[in-house]
Order: sequence, then structure tokens, then C-alpha cells
Amino acid sequence: MKKLLTLAMACLMTPIAFAQNVLQVTDVSKPNDVYSSEGNRAVVVVKCNKSIPLSFESSMDKTATPYNTAVEGSDSVYYIEFPTGSRYRGRELSIMSPGYATVVLPLELKSKQAATFQAIDPNSMIDAGCYRGHRNKGVQELKSMNYNEARNQFTLACNCSDVDSVENNKNLALVDSIIFYRDKAEETYRLLDYKTAARYFDRVMELNPYDNFATNRYNSCITKFTSECDVTMRQADFYFNEKQYEKARELYMRSIKNDCPAKAQAQEQVNRIDLAMDQKKNHARVITYEYSKNAPIGFSYGKYNMHKSGGFFGMSINKSVLEMMRSNCKIPDTPELNLNFGWTLKIVNPVWVFFGPGATAKVYYGDYTVNDDQDDIYPDADGKPDDPNGILKPQEDGTTKKKKNSIYTADDTKANLSWALSPVVGLCVKYSYFAVRLTYQYRFAMNSNLKDFIGTSRLSVGVGVSF
Repeated sequence: MKKLLTLAMACLMTPIAFAQNVLQVTDVSKPNDVYSSEGNRAVVVVKCNKSIPLSFESSMDKTATPYNTAVEGSDSVYYIEFPTGSRYRGRELSIMSPGYATVVLPLELKSKQAATFQAIDPNSMIDAGCYRGHRNKGVQELKSMNYNEARNQFTLACNCSDVDSVENNKNLALVDSIIFYRDKAEETYRLLDYKTAARYFDRVMELNPYDNFATNRYNSCITKFTSECDVTMRQADFYFNEKQYEKARELYMRSIKNDCPAKAQAQEQVNRIDLAMDQKKNHARVITYEYSKNAPIGFSYGKYNMHKSGGFFGMSINKSVLEMMRSNCKIPDTPELNLNFGWTLKIVNPVWVFFGPGATAKVYYGDYTVNDDQDDIYPDADGKPDDPNGILKPQEDGTTKKKKNSIYTADDTKANLSWALSPVVGLCVKYSYFAVRLTYQYRFAMNSNLKDFIGTSRLSVGVGVSF
């Protein structure tokens, strides 16, 4: 059973440096050790510094109380007797002390065997020896953030005859890494690069959780970094709302580059700015004056994008609409209003097609009725006969029926609305800052008796600017 039992050791690097309240148990038995006793019994001897009192438990025995405790120099020596045999295979001895993790020791004892173990606290300065003394001192200095002194202790440990070179070299590398990241963190903190400084301080905290200075600096960096991000986003939003897109884009890109909490929102704003700047570069916006028969006052506004669909809106009226608003309309005035909207698509630069739904409203004054005793009246028919009430619809034999009832009176002001669905399709040609539109409008009268009054189609021409 001559082997080292290290059941509670810290790992190398950071964990070894900060291991606390851990017992290291080593088998120090000699081959010729024999236990003189009656029957099939064996003895377990455990030595430990008397400053660390021990107690024991067995997984297969009712009690593991030492039958004798002695003092040898600075150590307390505990003697525990156990029965042996096949029924005790798999026995485990638990070694406990206040403030220390329990060490579970597997025991495979033979009759008359004397097994001796040495328990030490590897981080204690008591009876530490040359290497462990300097190592443990270095660990304490490292916890106290005295990194130069810690490195000095680890360097002195290199000259000890009992040095653990692998462990000591890793402890030296640990303290060198902490010093490097602390210096880099302080340098970037003075340069107000709080994001980078926080990353370095976070690395120091990973290597040495006891470094309160690094923890406070890290929290300060996060606070300052978040505040800077908020200020940058507010300033960028201001420039965006003022349509100063180049300045706004620069600030949004800074938020993205710095990995600010609102970087996703900043990226969305950058996309909007790029789209707006691209539309401006390609003069995607078009506004035109639109002329058509019976509604010569009109306009259209739309976006004719280079790479994706856009939209448009158009409206046209005639001057009778303005007179109607002033209550000056009278027979035979016919106010007319056209509205349309829809989509735009590029065919090949510089030609775009546009199409969409629309509606037409046309007003006439007076009563409009048709029955067996009365001819159809077309208030907007070309020409005007002697009859002030309109033109009589010709009969199939070429004659006209005599009107039995007057349809209009000279002072009749009752307004009647006729309307139609009027989808549109057309072409837009734009070059540089100039644009021309040609629109075909089909009209579907909702009252079939008024289809000739409203008309079945219209053409309009528009000229304007693109920007």
C-alpha cells in the first residue's frame, strides 16, 4: 500500500493557488511493519500535526475510535484497530477535522498488518519545509494582491531541494499572467477604452477571485461603458431624426463595433439609413404634375426603387370641385375626383411600370331619373341643345321622345354622386432629376345607367422631378 493518496487536492494553476481546508493523506507504511495482536486484527496509524485534531468513521465498523492517542514531536498519533477478513473487503475510513473537507480512505487490511498514514495541510506554514513554505507564502501574497512578492516567493521555491517543478512553474506562470492582464487593464482604463479594460479585469478575476481591486474596476468599466453606449445611441437618434444620415450612421456603427447592448437596434437604423441614402443616390422618389381630360389638376408621388418594389399615390380633380367647395356649382357643372395608389416595379433602367386600384367620384346637380315616360339624360354630354336640361337620348328610329317632366330647374342645387372603380396601369421614365409618367385608367361605373356619364377610360400624362 506504498502509494500517495491525495484525495482532496486543488488543481494546478488557479485552483492549487486557492485550495483551503484540504487534508493531504500519504501512505508512509514500511514493508516490515507488523501489528502484534491476538486474532485476525490489523492496526491503522494516522499522524497529523497536533494543531489539527482528527476523528474517524468506518463504513463497516460500528466505531473507529482510536484505542490510543500519543504525541510524537509536533504530531498527534492515532492508533485504530480493525478486524480483518473477506467480509471486510471494501472498507473505507473517513478522516475528519473541523474546517476541513472529509477524506475517504479505502482500506484493504490483512491480519497483523500495520498501515501508517501522514495527514498534512498542504497550505499550512506549520512544518511546511522549504518548498511548501515558500509556495504557501506566495499563495498568501497572491491572495493579498501583492503580486510582485508572490512571484518572489515562487522564485525562491525554485531553489528548494524538495521543489515540485511542474507545480511551481505553473504558479509562476499564473502570477505573471495576472500581472500582465492587470497592467493591460489599467492602460486601457486610462485611455477610456472601458470595454477592453473590462475584458482584461474580468480575466484577472478569473485567475484570482480574491482581487477586489479588479472586481471594483470591472464593475466601474461596465457602468461607464453602458453609459457611453446610451449617450452614443441618443446622439445617433438625434441626427437620424434630423436626417443627418452620415453623422447618424457613424454613431450607429460605433455602437455596433463596441458591442453595445443596443447594437441590434443600431443595425436596424443603419439598414434604414443605407436604404434612404441609396434611394437618394438613385433618385427613387418621384413627384409629378398629372393632367387628364375633365380633371386637369392632379399630382402623383411614389418611390421607384432600383432593386425592389415601391409604392405610389395619385389624385386629380377639376376646378368644379373647388367651386363646389365654395358652393358656387350649378348646372351643368360636374365636379370630378380621382384617387389611385399601388405598386411600382423596375422593368429596365430607366423604365418602371406601376399599377394599382383606384376610385372615381363624379357629381351632378338636380334629379336624374329614367322611366318609361322619360328619356335618358346625359348631364355631361357634349354640346347643349335649346333644352337647358340636357340632351335627349335618341330613339332607335332616330327621333326623340317628348319630355313629359322637367328634369332640371334653373335653381336646382341638389348634388348627386356617381362613382366607379378605376384601376390604373402605366409607365414611368425617369432620368437624373426628371421624370415622365403615362397612365391608363379604366372605369367601371357602379351604376350602369351612368357609365356614359362617368366614362369607361381615361389617359393622363405627368411630368415632374425625381430626387
